[in-house]
Amino acid sequence: MASAKGYALNFRACSGATVADVTNTQLSALTTSTAYVTMSVGGNDAGFAGVLTTCAQPSWMSNCMGAIDKAQAYINNTLPTSLSTLYASIRARSPQAKVTIVGYPRIFNGEDCNAFTWFSPTEEARLNQTADLLNAKLAAVAAANGFSFANPSNVFVGHAVCDSAEWINGLSSPISESYHPKVVGHSSGYFPVVSPSVTGSVLRVTPAIRERAAASAARLAAQQRAYAAADRTIVPERFVAPDLTTPAARAAAARAGVDLSSRASIDAADARYAAAQARPYRG
Repeated sequence: MASAKGYALNFRACSGATVADVTNTQLSALTTSTAYVTMSVGGNDAGFAGVLTTCAQPSWMSNCMGAIDKAQAYINNTLPTSLSTLYASIRARSPQAKVTIVGYPRIFNGEDCNAFTWFSPTEEARLNQTADLLNAKLAAVAAANGFSFANPSNVFVGHAVCDSAEWINGLSSPISESYHPKVVGHSSGYFPVVSPSVTGSVLRVTPAIRERAAASAARLAAQQRAYAAADRTIVPERFVAPDLTTPAARAAAARAGVDLSSRASIDAADARYAAAQARPYRG
């Protein structure tokens, strides 16, 4: 967007950042002359990576529903106050800025096509509901502060994990990219959704825009070096792939009567436990 419109970009986003991290290490980028602010924060505060790590495991060794309940309670009861304080700080630093809060897409489509994860359809549905809940809270607090809200949910429909045109990584290598948007998710998903708030019109990525953006890389890298020490204090939230070889996994398998040498046994027990855990959440 900055390359398309000739804006001077100060890019402070950092993987793993929470509301506290934004407050402590990123707000210094704002001044009274800042014209536009875009920000996406809240998912890490609710434990995005940890919840997905839990839910990816077979249900006989994890409690996905409990992890989702905890995340939803945080989103409902704690996050709005934190966001209100952060948004007030943004407005105080940049009183004239057009601020756009950016939401989160639904990650799943009800299918798990990855060989080494065990997301059930009910778990995926509740994870998507949690994304919707997070977006609702972000939108409400944004509106209360006079900010815009860009919701990517609709544009990502048909492009979730395991869709034929997948814009979000499933279980990936490197593992840190798992369950985050791919390049096409940013260019075809976020870019046209966020651009109207920042530029006044829906933008599409063109070869010319890509070329101008690439040409700015050295300048942006030099600018970011000033923030390197602060950014190193932010611990990235990392999805951890299921590991059935750990002592904890072996103990859980023994309790559940699972034969870890048999994928059929692993999957059958997962189906039983997932169904039992999901029962209270079905209408």
